[in-house]
Amino acid sequence: MYALEDNYYRKDLNNIIYNVGIYTRLSKEDDNNTESESIANQKEYLSRYVIEQSWNLVDIFIDDGYTGTNFDRPDFKRLIKAVESKRINLVIVKDLSRLGRDYIDTGYYIERYFPEKNVRFIALNDGIDTFHNNSNNDMSPFKSVMNDLYSKDISKKVRTSFNVKMRNGDFIGSYAPYGYLKDSNNKNKLITDPKTAWVVKKIFNMFVGGTSLEKISRILNDEAIPSPTVYRKQISKYKGRSGVSELWSAESIRYMLQNPTYTGNIAQNKYKKINYKVDKQVRTPREAWIIVNDTHEPIIDNEIFEHAQQIMNVRNISKKIQPSSPHLLSGLVYCGDCGNRMTPTKTNLGKVYFICSQYKRYRKCSRHSIPEDELESVVINELKKISAYVNNQEQLLEKARKLTTHGNCNSNTEEKRIIENRLLEIKKIIKGLYEDKIKAILTEDDFMDFSRDYNLERERLSFRLIKMDEENEVKKHQEEETGKLIKLVKGITDFTNATKSMLIKLIDRIEIFEKRKITINYKFIKPF
Repeated sequence: MYALEDNYYRKDLNNIIYNVGIYTRLSKEDDNNTESESIANQKEYLSRYVIEQSWNLVDIFIDDGYTGTNFDRPDFKRLIKAVESKRINLVIVKDLSRLGRDYIDTGYYIERYFPEKNVRFIALNDGIDTFHNNSNNDMSPFKSVMNDLYSKDISKKVRTSFNVKMRNGDFIGSYAPYGYLKDSNNKNKLITDPKTAWVVKKIFNMFVGGTSLEKISRILNDEAIPSPTVYRKQISKYKGRSGVSELWSAESIRYMLQNPTYTGNIAQNKYKKINYKVDKQVRTPREAWIIVNDTHEPIIDNEIFEHAQQIMNVRNISKKIQPSSPHLLSGLVYCGDCGNRMTPTKTNLGKVYFICSQYKRYRKCSRHSIPEDELESVVINELKKISAYVNNQEQLLEKARKLTTHGNCNSNTEEKRIIENRLLEIKKIIKGLYEDKIKAILTEDDFMDFSRDYNLERERLSFRLIKMDEENEVKKHQEEETGKLIKLVKGITDFTNATKSMLIKLIDRIEIFEKRKITINYKFIKPF
């Protein structure tokens, strides 16, 4: 690939005055290698060689901490400017991998760019010299490919190491998410940042309270609260990215609201590089995220976080249906027959109906139309009934008495203890009978008769234990559902000014069937 024409080598090397640029590079993946790879060693080694050759050393170009898989390096760019301005006509590196590990781009500079600029290139340890026709030059393509494969292998190993750390719940990011700091005693652990954690809580509370993303961003900017970018610059050496606004935006708030890390469950692998040669990152689908539970202190509890996700999903649906939708129930209404969403549609007279989207678009299914105000009235009235039921003091007290009655519970516990003790006794008795049979104290027939009776009793008692566990599970589930209902609805006494946020918390979906039959599916078991 890098084989050069013979006439390229036909130069009177003794009559050329060489102005040399030494190029050195050390990347992070080379950092653990031997001392011979260090920048200082490269500089000393190459400088001595240049002096021995009586060449003019014009400049030393250093890229410390830059990968060889691409050529987007500050001092390499400076070297190219020196070539373009004819300040140097010889570039020397310790070995070919210092120039680069990407065999395509490395080949371009050796085979095309340097020859076109009449610049001599030397990779000293590899014996490569583009002004000498030797066998080492012929081997340069293979060396470059091997360097490329080395980078690919290192990239795989680093990625594997990061994946192991992520799955262990170790934080591997350069900067902690807004609201957190890296623990000074353990850089892989997150701790809450009291200076910003309250802002995160404020954002979630505003959002679940019905405030839009745009309005939240305006409020934060008006209150002069530093955005994540600004705050990161204040507490670290972060310089920011070009083209990125330093103000709060709806998008930055959306990103925070969707981050499970704020619940104490670290979420990583949300972005990945296109490949080991390209720095550009793309966002991974949510199912590819690596989430580990209970890795650090939460800022937001799970209930508020899940409520925020539900609101986000419904708002996204509403925007697809009708941008900036003012409709209270949009995103919650479905056709009871085909299962597609029902969308609000305004007639020429200005009245709004919910209509099956399958019918609206493709004339399949049927209209299933229902006036928006009629549907809202039915839904609100149903919620008022549930609210009245739950907030009725006598019913709440009765429900509480049923949930906290210990008599029956104590009775079950005692029965369970007696059964378990009896099962242990039966086990010992059968074991004793077997030993008596072995000692010929009992005949085989007597042993089988006695064992059969005890085994029947054991089966009956074991079955009773299973039934008791099942009954306890049912009771536990009922108690959980009742508690969930009370928690959701208690304190809500008036749905006159219902908000979408409130409805999303209570309603899973509303189904409309023919003849305007309405089924409301709640996120709790309806109490009546």
